[in-house]
Amino acid sequence: MVTNKTASKQDEQEIIELWDRSVTATHDFLTQEDKETMREEIPGLFQFVDLQLWYACNELVGFSGRNKHSLEMLFIDPQFTAKGYGTAILQELITRYGITDVDVNEQNTVAKKFYLKNGFRIKARSKLDGQNRPYPILHLSNSDL
Repeated sequence: MVTNKTASKQDEQEIIELWDRSVTATHDFLTQEDKETMREEIPGLFQFVDLQLWYACNELVGFSGRNKHSLEMLFIDPQFTAKGYGTAILQELITRYGITDVDVNEQNTVAKKFYLKNGFRIKARSKLDGQNRPYPILHLSNSDL
């Protein structure tokens, strides 16, 4: 159903555009200023993750970034949401790469529901995001370890 390839520097603009569409559709709680700041910050994070592009029928569906067993980012193009692609990608990440942990914005109710439906449980909560912005983060795990 989905295939993946490792992203390269040449894919960066396409990734940022997909990120923007996804965040616009799912992160209505962000201020415009914070969204613009995050858009500028995200390319700097790519060097710290295994960045994968995910395709269905040669169309870019989404991208993921993982660091060891932690899913650091998963963004799906809104035109492909609620069609099973996110679940297929997540299950592939769990099966192939052993993903056990993911953080999600508490206000992103769609993502929270998605991860809980896929076997993750809330392990902890932080009042601020990783950049000390006022967006609470839920720390999820599908492992008891």
